[in-house]
Amino acid sequence: MIPVLDLAAAPPAELAARIDEALTGTGFFAVTGHGVPDAVVLGGFDAGRRFFALPEATKERWHIDANHRGFDPIGWQALDPAQPPDLKESFYLGVEAIAPNRWPDEALLPGFRAACEAYSAAMRALAGRLLGLFELALGLPAGHFDAFTRHPTCTTRLLHYPPQPATAAPGQIGCGAHTDWGALTLLAQSDAGGLQVQHAQGHWLDVPPLPGAYVVNIGDMMQRWTNDRWRSTVHRVVNRFGGRERWSIAYFFDLDAEANILPLPTCVSAQRPARYGPITAGEHLVAMYKKTTVVA
Repeated sequence: MIPVLDLAAAPPAELAARIDEALTGTGFFAVTGHGVPDAVVLGGFDAGRRFFALPEATKERWHIDANHRGFDPIGWQALDPAQPPDLKESFYLGVEAIAPNRWPDEALLPGFRAACEAYSAAMRALAGRLLGLFELALGLPAGHFDAFTRHPTCTTRLLHYPPQPATAAPGQIGCGAHTDWGALTLLAQSDAGGLQVQHAQGHWLDVPPLPGAYVVNIGDMMQRWTNDRWRSTVHRVVNRFGGRERWSIAYFFDLDAEANILPLPTCVSAQRPARYGPITAGEHLVAMYKKTTVVA
């Protein structure tokens, strides 16, 4: 079981200490008391369900583009490149100021855009709140991350996992084993289950859905930034619990594309010298998309 933190019931110093403990351990925790309205969450899930219920040919009208906006069908991605493509479909939404989204027709899906924008705005606010706790946990001054997050490349991804088919290829699951790529991930999941986190000893731990909670983990950029103090943990989705569909919404908070990432000063010492050289956040994300895309 991953730690569960109630953001409304503990002082910041206590929350920061528990976050540090979680991210040096499993690399995952969950938050409640986050203040995101139920209506916003339900609106996001409803938008996903309505879009994925459309005929395949209709969904393909918004096929994912070079800016990673739009619909990616089952078989488009293999997050574990050593295994067959993932058994999931998704719809990518990004920051409009960086690149335009591929919005479905309002007449076809009334309220889709409004629901998705409300959801993304709520996640942006929650991510900012968590980054403040991250600063405290890492012994950084308040606002340290601001210079790296002036126009972050945030992504909201609506996800649908059909029931695991009997005809699936060996090793083919809902979402292959992988680490996330950026700074911070916020995941809302339906009650179908299926998310698993890999323990440091190699075995898999189930992350049962907790009503009203967000699952939080860091990605490779944050592990690099913290000089391996915090773990970007391998995880996967195995959707074969009761033959049910799984629905989730992943929000990826990834830094400014031009942000130059070097190990943080509070994470470097004589005993732990810097383990990484500089890289921009954008360069890293482009490389990871190319690595995991099966069909261009």
